[in-house]
Amino acid sequence: MLRKIYLTIVCSFLVFGSAVFAQSGTIKGKITDATSGEPVPFANVVAEKNGTQAGGAQTDFDGNYTIKPLTPGEY
Repeated sequence: MLRKIYLTIVCSFLVFGSAVFAQSGTIKGKITDATSGEPVPFANVVAEKNGTQAGGAQTDFDGNYTIKPLTPGEY
């Protein structure tokens, strides 16, 4: 009985423990024209961390973009 509990705990750490180290983030948004409010299609969007480009994307026809995967932090 004790062996089953031990194996369950060990397996849980192996399965869920790797997810803790594999954290990544996503930045999503929409680019719109400040004057008209219309979406800006095909604009380039860059995420910088400490002055270095960490990721980038291009907006779609509706002005939406997604940048991933990103390490946790401030951009």
